[in-house]
Amino acid sequence: MKVEYLWTEPQFIRLALYDYELGPQRIRSQLTMALVIFTLLGLLLNNLYHRGFEFSIWDLVLIAVGLCWYALRGSIMIRMFSRAFKRSGMEGLNLVFDAKEEGLGIQVTDRPAQSLEWSQIKKVIRTRDGFLVYPGPMWLPAARIEDGSTADQLAALLQRKVTDYQDMSQHQLKLKDD
Repeated sequence: MKVEYLWTEPQFIRLALYDYELGPQRIRSQLTMALVIFTLLGLLLNNLYHRGFEFSIWDLVLIAVGLCWYALRGSIMIRMFSRAFKRSGMEGLNLVFDAKEEGLGIQVTDRPAQSLEWSQIKKVIRTRDGFLVYPGPMWLPAARIEDGSTADQLAALLQRKVTDYQDMSQHQLKLKDD
């Protein structure tokens, strides 16, 4: 089954967000968020304790900073991913992935073809929009599957060949275009 597409900023941002939310580093990001929330709550409670549990303007400022961080963190991440893509110089590359019984073939514009045996692929996560393949991650968008194949057929092949296959197709990204 062949997947071919043009590497663009929206593709990269989608891959990066899925990797951030579902990939191997998601526990670290959840712990970071918990630490920030715990720290802000600790500061607030400490301030309240030392003033006899009376609110001041600084307590409200601390609460506002915490709420702004929580509300803007998604936009900040998208901006960060966008800047990373623009610096990479990878705009407009044509990516071709060919999933066969023997392994996964990879062809990138103006570069030698590569192939990975299924034993080299450590993890696959199926999302609503495609497949994250590790190591990498590599992105196989479901909408770009060719040769009359479907996402379910590709999912069946990947599930047969890769030991750590996860179906997270119910997960929804919080993007403006969704």
